[in-house]
Amino acid sequence: MTRQALTDTLLRDISELYDGADDYNVKIQVGEDSETEIFNAHSVILRARSTYFRSAFSSNWAKKEGDFYIFKKPNVSAIVFQIILRYIYTGTIALDAINVESNLIELLIAADEMNLYELVDHLQQHIINLNHDWMVQNGVKLFNIISQHKGIFSKLEEYCNNIMNQEPELLIDSNDFWRLDDETLITFIQLDNLKMEEVNIWENLVKWGIAKNSTLSADMTTWGFDEYGILKKTLTKFIKHIRFFQMTPQEYYYKVRPLGKLLPKELEEDLLSYYIVPDCKLATKVLPPRKSQNNKRSESSIITTKHFNLLSYWIDDGQETLPNTLRNGQYEYNLLLRGSKDGFGVEIFRTKCNNKGATLVIIKLKNSNKIIGGYNPIRWSGSGSYLNSDQSFIFSFYSNDLDSSKIILSRVKDSFYAILDDNNRGQGFGFGDLYIFLKSCKLKHYSTKIHDSETFEIDDYEVFQVIKK
Repeated sequence: MTRQALTDTLLRDISELYDGADDYNVKIQVGEDSETEIFNAHSVILRARSTYFRSAFSSNWAKKEGDFYIFKKPNVSAIVFQIILRYIYTGTIALDAINVESNLIELLIAADEMNLYELVDHLQQHIINLNHDWMVQNGVKLFNIISQHKGIFSKLEEYCNNIMNQEPELLIDSNDFWRLDDETLITFIQLDNLKMEEVNIWENLVKWGIAKNSTLSADMTTWGFDEYGILKKTLTKFIKHIRFFQMTPQEYYYKVRPLGKLLPKELEEDLLSYYIVPDCKLATKVLPPRKSQNNKRSESSIITTKHFNLLSYWIDDGQETLPNTLRNGQYEYNLLLRGSKDGFGVEIFRTKCNNKGATLVIIKLKNSNKIIGGYNPIRWSGSGSYLNSDQSFIFSFYSNDLDSSKIILSRVKDSFYAILDDNNRGQGFGFGDLYIFLKSCKLKHYSTKIHDSETFEIDDYEVFQVIKK
């Protein structure tokens, strides 16, 4: 018989003690009230498998009545302890069993409490490998537990932080979102890398606060002074973590200003002053933008996610007047060319951008924060002729400001001259409304002039392929 076979025989014989032994000397009472159940066990097995039980028996945590140790665990349910005890005796756990899958979080807590470190590690990895549906159903509960046990379940803590940063909608869209405890929610809204617009964080915080108070109606138009007072008290500890000063003027005006009663008076006055006189001195500490809001999207070194969201809105026939909130559009932007990396010549433009379908040209002007550009909904191909389109547009805005008063959207008014698909250096929009390489900005075939001069100098430029998701 091989060594492995001998080992397997030993494990089998020990595991049979779980089901068939009558020489047990420990009675463990688990659960509370009507859910109480008593399990029989052997102290020698418990000591060998768990330092928790070793300490319990050696320091008289467990009382002895006659020949039996009496041990009580009211904080562990019978179904969870049954799984734990089977693991202690057999070294196995059926993770796909219904009673295990439906109690994974409780199992994790119990295994940690009983110092079953290998099982804790095994359960953490199993939860990480579970499908999206499990996280949707159990995410809020898991996040609360991880927040309450910081530093204990390190693998899951890292996993949960990544989800908070990258897929916050798994929490936000959950029917149990309101069950997030205070500390978990504070951890969530403090994250620098949180991939969520600040105004959406604010709106969901308000919804959470309302749901936490059963006396509050979801219809805030019916509220009086008392209702606002209740919600303000609930939200007080969270307000200082919301980055109000990083919202657009439209977001502030429509989403924050009407709820000014919820804010400290000083913050309310500072916000009003800031959005009317941006350079005014503020008493409130201004938190920096989240790193995810600073990150350039689709490898752009010129514009941010908010600019791309605005451009997506325009591609979808949005007007120059901005909506209350800009949300992620239905488009992906694939970088084809960057002047500072690939060169500014027309030949490289033809090589990288011709026959790529719809494209977006982004031009940063020299010695300025101003950005101009245009959307070609057809393609570049060097046909040497005009392309007919009623969907093209040119535009200008600033890299550091999406104030609607500084944004220009200029749609084509003569569709026959929408796109100049030149085979030399005349690529652009209209008859000089925006020539990329000739650096011309006149007003001919588009509705509005996008630059105050008829010429411009390029600091850098990018071309993106526009792909509908």
